[in-house]
Amino acid sequence: MLSLPRLLHSYLFKLILLSLILLSTPLILYWQFKREEAEQLRLLGNAVVQTNHVLAAMLRRRFENFVSEPSAEMQDALDRVAGSGTNVKILMRPAGTGQNNFFYVAAAPSLPKNYLDAERTELVNAGIFDRLASACNGATGLDYPFVNPAGKREILSAMTPVHVGGDCWIVITSQNTDRLAPALASRRSATMRSATLVYLLSSVLVVWLVIHMSRNVQRFRAAARRIRFRDGESISFRKTNTIPELTGVAEDFDALVDALQSSQRRVQPAAEEISHALKTPLAVISQSIEPLRRAVLPSDASAIRSLQLIERSVSRLDVMVSAHRDLENVEADLVYPVRRPLDLSRLLSNMLPACEAPLTARNIRLVTTIEAGIVAYVDEEAMETVTENLLENAASFTPEGGEIEVSLCLNSGGACLSVRDQGPGVSPRHLPHIFERTASFRPPSTVQSGKEQAHQGLGLWIVRRNIEALGGSVTAHNRSHGGFEVLVQLPSQS
Repeated sequence: MLSLPRLLHSYLFKLILLSLILLSTPLILYWQFKREEAEQLRLLGNAVVQTNHVLAAMLRRRFENFVSEPSAEMQDALDRVAGSGTNVKILMRPAGTGQNNFFYVAAAPSLPKNYLDAERTELVNAGIFDRLASACNGATGLDYPFVNPAGKREILSAMTPVHVGGDCWIVITSQNTDRLAPALASRRSATMRSATLVYLLSSVLVVWLVIHMSRNVQRFRAAARRIRFRDGESISFRKTNTIPELTGVAEDFDALVDALQSSQRRVQPAAEEISHALKTPLAVISQSIEPLRRAVLPSDASAIRSLQLIERSVSRLDVMVSAHRDLENVEADLVYPVRRPLDLSRLLSNMLPACEAPLTARNIRLVTTIEAGIVAYVDEEAMETVTENLLENAASFTPEGGEIEVSLCLNSGGACLSVRDQGPGVSPRHLPHIFERTASFRPPSTVQSGKEQAHQGLGLWIVRRNIEALGGSVTAHNRSHGGFEVLVQLPSQS
């Protein structure tokens, strides 16, 4: 599970977060549009109420002179003050009549009497006149949708009562929803088009960015794989890159690869030169010993012993120089190893029988368990060196009559090579250091009788160096029932 700091730095996490933000954008916009529409309706309603009050105030004089003036004067006055797009109706309840006894007096736009009678019947059945009766007592709130006799939806949105003598006049303003909806819809549509365009452009930009970055990373990975497996010539990260901001990174990668290859090319000639420089004086010393040996009298035991020590030391130095040269050459190869798919099962099956003969001479039994068809991306020569050193290390600790177990299997981490011995194991305080160079923690019982063994502590260090250079890992532990086990984990794919 990723820790919080690594999660915050994860490229995938940022992409998921960005996707969630983009997906939530339509919901946020919809909520904002609904709020804006509700606010527009509220403002429109307030404007209608204020207009209704103004109309009532302007028509009050006509209400007062209704009895003395011709009926057409009321309609003419209403037509003059009413605006287009708004339906205005005037109702009157004569003094001394019932609470719900309202009559239509005029309407703008002008409507025929049978239409108004039908609408009156509809409003009576709906109980609107009960609310009109309350309006005459001072209440002015009204927001009631209904279907008029023409089959169209209207909203009774405002009314203003006017008392003249004992009569109650009411001015009602209604909105035609067929006219109101297009106005709101046109605003909403324009806003939605703008928001949708911005959203689509943002989505396209993000998708383009993700695809571009992913393809560039894949190209980087393909270039790195080809460099690692030496597949092709003149591979360059800079030529692979298509993102200007990553040009500097690509150039640095190319510089690292060049430095790595140059280092490998320099190490091997340097090792040969050093070896030649050291072997020349050793050869001179070795040749100079022969005249001294002839000049020394057989009775001079001290001189003879000195010559033997010189001769043995020169021989040992010559072996050490050769070993150092070989180590440096191997080190150079591992700086930039050639890794190919290698059938480890076949390699070990061919190699282990040849290693069994010297073990049998020491009465040590080799037990192998090799699963077939296990392939790892490694270097064959490096793996041969690893196997030889692991067997030599196990044999040096295993007593006569014991056995060494070698197994190869496939697990979730890749190919797993195990070498187990029946030796005394390693002290817990020495266990963390056994893979260090020149580390040797051998008890006296591991020195074979009659032979001098110079264990320089390089075997397990070479194992770790080779395995880590190949992209694997190596661990070791004491076995619960006695003995020691070394586990090598190797990548089974590139």
